[in-house]
Amino acid sequence: MSSTALFQRIISLLMLMTLFLPVLSHAQQVGEVVIKRGMVDDDLYLAGAQVDLYATVNGDVVIAGGQLNIEADIRADVIAAGGSISLRGSIADDARLAGGDVRVAGQVGDDLVAAGGRIHISPVAGIGGRAWLSGGEIRIDGQVGDELRASGGRVVISGKVNGNVDLWADEIVIEETAVISGNLHYKSLHEANIANGARIDGEVRHTLVETDMKPVVAGVIFAALAVLLSIIITAVVLYLLFPDYLLRVSRSLAGEPWLSLGVGLAVFAGVPLLSVILFSTALGVWLALMLLAIYLVMLLAGYFVGAMFVGNAGLHMLKKTEISKALRATALAIAIFALAVINLVPLLGSLVNWAVMLAGIGALSRQLYQAYRI
Repeated sequence: MSSTALFQRIISLLMLMTLFLPVLSHAQQVGEVVIKRGMVDDDLYLAGAQVDLYATVNGDVVIAGGQLNIEADIRADVIAAGGSISLRGSIADDARLAGGDVRVAGQVGDDLVAAGGRIHISPVAGIGGRAWLSGGEIRIDGQVGDELRASGGRVVISGKVNGNVDLWADEIVIEETAVISGNLHYKSLHEANIANGARIDGEVRHTLVETDMKPVVAGVIFAALAVLLSIIITAVVLYLLFPDYLLRVSRSLAGEPWLSLGVGLAVFAGVPLLSVILFSTALGVWLALMLLAIYLVMLLAGYFVGAMFVGNAGLHMLKKTEISKALRATALAIAIFALAVINLVPLLGSLVNWAVMLAGIGALSRQLYQAYRI
């Protein structure tokens, strides 16, 4: 089995685990096969083994599934994760895509961020802003309005890039129809294959690297999936072991989110400083080691608490009156996966994940302090 096919199967398996996704909106649809048409005036959340979107959507779109077909007029952002993704139609703002096979044959108004086993920007595709791509095999036949950054095993450019191009790949091909309005900087073990007819307005610079990128890219993708799956399993197991306590901590976070965020920031910054002070004394070394061990556990547990808060928020917005442990565990798993997808968004994604973790650490610290006082 090829690395691309294996990647698709892993993604599809993860998506199929989320068919009962408690999405955070009334404008949502979940099922084995989901088909959405018409007009949607709100944000839209869809999940299924196969999802076909043909609607006009005036808000953001979040889609997860095995096979995704997006032929829609979307007036805001798109976040999609699936085994295979086919994006056509028109996206007014940004598109964030992760899948085994990612094909873009539509118009993206602003930036495109995509990761996958195989990525293809078709000749009819247009990216209004930047394109940041990472995958095993990447082909750009369409137009990119700003800079292009791509890393993968093989990168082929035959389209037009109205900005600088920064590549890191084992094999790089610039075909004769390619037009690059800026500089071309590439890192590779080999010289790029640049056709005579290709137009490059800026300078061409090659940085020699002594690493074959194909196994590196494949290893990074598979390692990221394995880490994500292990985090989800760990979070669900901890919830099933301590359901009442984690739910109580999550509710305290919902009651005072800003206080929890402030306490979490103080704990995050203060504990390492305290450990350094203890290490500087001969008598405090072992206490510092114990404190650091607890600190590392707190970081992970705090992230789980924050993710549980996100999952519970989705369940409450769905107005669920009777929530089983299985449903809460599913919501927790989906929240962690959603946060991982959001993390693909540059800067904003990292800020969201940091806020979730710090707020969870703060809520957990407050609960431990209250238990200590009792």
